[in-house]
Amino acid sequence: MLDSISLAAIAQEARNCFLEEDAPEYLAILRKGILELKELLNPDNAQKNLSELYQELGRAAHSIKGGAGMAEMPKVSQLSHKIEDIFEALQGNKITDLQTTFDLLDLAIEELDNLILSEVNGTLNNEITSDLLIVLDNFITSLNLNNPPELIDIGLPDDSFIKTALTEDLSACIERVTEIINNPDLATTKNITNNLNILIQECQLLGQALNCKWLVEIGDAIDILKEINKDNIQEFSQLAIAEIEYQRKQFLEGNSETKIEYSKTFQKLLKIEEVKEIKPPEKKLLPILKNNRNLRIPLDKITKLSDIVGELLIFYERLNLYENQIKSATLKLNKRTKLLSPLKEQIESIYDQLTITENNKLPINNNNNISEFDSLEFDEYTQVHTSLQSLTELITQVQEVREDFDLVNREFQETLIDMRKSLYILDTELRQVRLVPFINLAGSFINPLEKLNKTYNKSVELVIENKETLIDQNIIESLRTPFNHIIRNAFDHGIESQKNRKKSGKSLVGKIKLSTQLDGNNIIVIITDDGGGIDIKKVYKKAISLGLFSANTKFNELTKEQILATIFSPGFSTTTKVNDLSGRGMGMDIVKDEIEKLRGTIEVNTEIGKGTEFKLKIPMSLNIISLLLVKISTQILAIPSENILRIIRLSDYKIEQNQLTWENKKISVYNLSQILPYNQNISVNISSPSVGLIIKIATEKIMIAVDAVIDEKPLVTKSFDDTVDIPPYLGGCTVLGNGKIIPILAPNYLKPLLNNQNTTKNVSNVFTPRDTLSIMIIDDSVTVRRSLNRLLTQVGYEVTQCRDGKEAWNTLQNNNLNLDLAICDLEMPEFDGYKVLQLIRVSEKWQNLPVIILTSRDNDLHRQKALELGANAYITKPFNAISIIETIKQLT
Repeated sequence: MLDSISLAAIAQEARNCFLEEDAPEYLAILRKGILELKELLNPDNAQKNLSELYQELGRAAHSIKGGAGMAEMPKVSQLSHKIEDIFEALQGNKITDLQTTFDLLDLAIEELDNLILSEVNGTLNNEITSDLLIVLDNFITSLNLNNPPELIDIGLPDDSFIKTALTEDLSACIERVTEIINNPDLATTKNITNNLNILIQECQLLGQALNCKWLVEIGDAIDILKEINKDNIQEFSQLAIAEIEYQRKQFLEGNSETKIEYSKTFQKLLKIEEVKEIKPPEKKLLPILKNNRNLRIPLDKITKLSDIVGELLIFYERLNLYENQIKSATLKLNKRTKLLSPLKEQIESIYDQLTITENNKLPINNNNNISEFDSLEFDEYTQVHTSLQSLTELITQVQEVREDFDLVNREFQETLIDMRKSLYILDTELRQVRLVPFINLAGSFINPLEKLNKTYNKSVELVIENKETLIDQNIIESLRTPFNHIIRNAFDHGIESQKNRKKSGKSLVGKIKLSTQLDGNNIIVIITDDGGGIDIKKVYKKAISLGLFSANTKFNELTKEQILATIFSPGFSTTTKVNDLSGRGMGMDIVKDEIEKLRGTIEVNTEIGKGTEFKLKIPMSLNIISLLLVKISTQILAIPSENILRIIRLSDYKIEQNQLTWENKKISVYNLSQILPYNQNISVNISSPSVGLIIKIATEKIMIAVDAVIDEKPLVTKSFDDTVDIPPYLGGCTVLGNGKIIPILAPNYLKPLLNNQNTTKNVSNVFTPRDTLSIMIIDDSVTVRRSLNRLLTQVGYEVTQCRDGKEAWNTLQNNNLNLDLAICDLEMPEFDGYKVLQLIRVSEKWQNLPVIILTSRDNDLHRQKALELGANAYITKPFNAISIIETIKQLT
């Protein structure tokens, strides 16, 4: 159970996150969007499609409202709600006075900015905001939007709510302590003290939540004087409770003053009859958390540091490769230098023999300097002696260099070991900075949910599992907005009223459960509720009305997953009522966008009467894990070591009917080279794999045969981007020291391949053309041409590139050219895309050539003109690779 200090810390963290990150981002979107809106709504401009701009602005205001509610900023939440209403009215063409509307929007956004800044600086002034809210409310009322009356926003409660909280919630706390005091079996000193402490905390928290300073002050006074009266704690507790009830009565009757007036009995007890005020202890005030001084580092800086550590580890692997090469060269050098030792001895022997022989041949010399020496007493040397001596010294020097080389190599090895240790320490420290407990995210929704319960008269409990699971802080912050929308939707649409839950035989208290787990290089986050579930047929009808499915599509022709996927479409909502919680069709669209930014996926599972589950799967952007490198033919693959139960030599086991006995159980045997799909033939010897890997998939153990195990080591893993669709059994890739990129298999997702469920076709059909087709790319952007060329050639198409429309038209005049399709930009030098289309459609040879327009102009005016001139498809930049390929397949 979280204590009050933990809850306050979580709330403060959520507040800081909103003020410093979310609010500035969405305010920037609002400012930019208003300028665009003014320009587009100018009477001098042609009418344009504004739906997407309205959606973007509405979503920004919606997100500020939700974040402000979670951060306990009611004025910000109310103001952003009014702004959202105005955008909705503009989109519905219900406003004629645009000048007044824009003036009000400018004032509202400026006030939002001021409120955020004031919250950051702690100098809040709500007078202007209150006046502006009244003006906005009157303006919106004059529009006759027919919206239901706005419900109380999350934030500071009104007088009726304060009265209810003081008479019910506070009474419940007092009754618990009174029950302990009046029960002889429970009224021990320790028990009374513990429960009195709880009552004090309740007074402080409730007083701060209700903005009742007198309740906070009396709680602090009781806390101070509790120690003085600890020997008579039972009597003191009774008098303390009586004083709380007395002060509550004074407040509810309107007799409260600026300074608290204690009752005479309480003053007498404390022996401070003349004291009118007791200063609360500073350490008990929870807002002191604001004064904590921390060094805040932007998350992108931490991410960049982690990326650098990953790159350093890749460089380390490269140095390690060089070290192995040096080590191999050292061994060869040692062998060669060992051969020099006997050679050196032979040379020295020859040298000595030659010296004796030469001396014997020397004639008698009358030189007076040496005549007195015998030949055995004085050696004479020739040039041969000198050469032999130089060769001997050279061999000695080579041996000494070899010894120096050995020493340097050993020191290099030791340095590499120290470098590896330092990198791991750095990586560990950065992990500690980046990883935070799941409770930091999930816990920030406890207080907002409590306020929703009181505001909307529901009883919903937030259950948090795996609180201490560590998650990347960057992912934590990115998930706050999706969590906010999903939880609010679950509260509003999912959890039934207590009356309906009772009829269904459910507990009167609804539950929203948050849980998380790590799955290899992915984080799985699950949000479930035990509400009424999602009505699939209702969703289907709404999707048909919005044109998400063709009108003749029957319900039975669609899968449950296809229907549920439509709830993430912009503007999708099955409810007819709009309130400050939901109903505008914005929330789930925002959720999907945020998850896709993280390159994650979201799945929905629901059952009528039992509830709904949202499963978010988010890849970790960078991680270092232990990988087993295996080889099949010439291919190298990596498998996380944690998935490997055992490595066996196949020759030690008898395999019959693709099964072997391991630990007294029959397990299936699969050849990895046979189950993995390839888009091209590879040379694989499928008859003689030598190594078996025992792995566990779900609850089943299987054996995968590979040709060899190369190595096992910690390596940097990186997730794939969304340029092309990646099959689920690929969990990312790693980079070896030689620069080679190795794919990482995710064994948990190999099951479809093992079951022969046509997975090969499902994975590869998107990338494999029916025949070899020739495609012309016409674009003045080098980046676009290169990206498309790389994508299409990998798929198997032949590509011709042209820098502009004129070059493309000149190329088309070549009689020997065969083309199946053209991808053309609109805005180019020389001939633009429209002129190219006109020339193609009047050409006798190319008039039937399919043309895809690929442009950054995303509006109906440009689109309509292109289609009128004969374009077969219109795609906007930045493009999606799968969309391009699917469009090509449809047109060819």
